[in-house]
Amino acid sequence: MGKFWSDFFLDETDDITKLNLFGPAHIFLLLMTIALAVLLYWKRDDIKRWKYKQNVRYVMAGVFFVNMLLLYTYFILTGVYTWKLHLPLHLCFISGYLFMFVLVTGNRKLFEAVYFFTWIGPLPAMLWPNTPMRIDRFLSWHFVISHHILLLTGLYCLFVLEYKIEKKSMIKAFVLGNIIFVFVFAFNKVFGTNYIMTDTLPPHILQLFPFLKYFNIPILWLELCGIAMMLLAYLPVICLQHSDQKKKDAILAQASSSTSH
Repeated sequence: MGKFWSDFFLDETDDITKLNLFGPAHIFLLLMTIALAVLLYWKRDDIKRWKYKQNVRYVMAGVFFVNMLLLYTYFILTGVYTWKLHLPLHLCFISGYLFMFVLVTGNRKLFEAVYFFTWIGPLPAMLWPNTPMRIDRFLSWHFVISHHILLLTGLYCLFVLEYKIEKKSMIKAFVLGNIIFVFVFAFNKVFGTNYIMTDTLPPHILQLFPFLKYFNIPILWLELCGIAMMLLAYLPVICLQHSDQKKKDAILAQASSSTSH
C-alpha cells in the first residue's frame, strides 16, 4: 500500500509519463471536455430545476481547495517544494483561488472577470500540456481538476446558475488580468522567478513553435494569447444569448397568435 501511494504521488520532474501531445490520452481529454460542455449547455434547463444545483458550487470549491492542499502538502512533506517554482503565482493557480472565492460567496461581479480566467490560464495548458498523464498519478488528476474541471465549472455557473457575462465583462477581465500580470512581472524581476512565464516561455512551447525563438517577447505572446482565449470564452455566451432570444421570440409569437384569435 505504501508503494502505491509513493508511486501515486510521483515526483513532478519525472519525464517518463509526460502526456503525448495530441496522442490518445490528450485527444480523449479534449473531446471529453467538449462533450461535457455541450451536455451542460443542452441539459441546462433540466439542471436548473434540480433543487441541489446551488450546492454544486460549494462542492466544487471544496474539490479545488483539496486539490491544491494535497499538492502543496506533498511537495512540503517530500522536500520537493521550492518558493521559486511553487508559490501560488501561476495563472491557473491564481484563477483557481479567485474562482473558489466566487463559488463560495456567489460574487457575480467578480465572476464577470474570473470566468475569462478559467479559459485564459487553463485552455492553453489543455491544448499544449507538459505534464505527467497516467490514471494512477496524482499530478494527472491535479492537472485535470485545475484545468478541464475548472473550465467546466465556469460554464456551469454560466449555463445553469445564470451568472451573467456581457461584452464589457471582457474589459473587466483584461484590466484585472493585467493588474495581476504587472504584480507578478515585478515579483519575477525582483526575485529572479518566472511565474506566468513573463521572462521565458516554456521549452516545449518554443519547440512546438520555433518562430517564437526569433521573436522572444513573452509579454507580447502572453497578451495575444490572453485576448484570443477571452474571445473563445465569449462564444458560449453568444450561443446562450442566441438561444434565449429565440425562446423570447417564440413566446412573443405565441402570445401574438393567441391575442389575434
